[in-house]
Amino acid sequence: MTDKQMLALAIGTILALVLNFLPTAIAYARRHPERALLARINILSILSFLLWLALMAWAVGGARNDAVINRFVHNKAQRPLLIGVLVLLVGGGLALTLTSLGQLPRLPH
Repeated sequence: MTDKQMLALAIGTILALVLNFLPTAIAYARRHPERALLARINILSILSFLLWLALMAWAVGGARNDAVINRFVHNKAQRPLLIGVLVLLVGGGLALTLTSLGQLPRLPH
């Protein structure tokens, strides 16, 4: 790999990370009431563009009064379950994507 390619890769990686954590930056700049939770979930969005879009909408839209979301977000006892479900969904989506790209071995039929 040439020096130019390594520099381009480094700049691309830094840019991707900055863009990935944009929802967190917006949430903190707007003083979102759930900015800390949003920041923790934002770590998983490295693996899922759909999660990133949802977090961006949440950060820009502010706090929601949706009963289903509030059941998990405002109930500290339910937060581990919320994080666990997110991890399973993102991990499953990533595994499916890698399998379809031929990066992971497929299960025998």
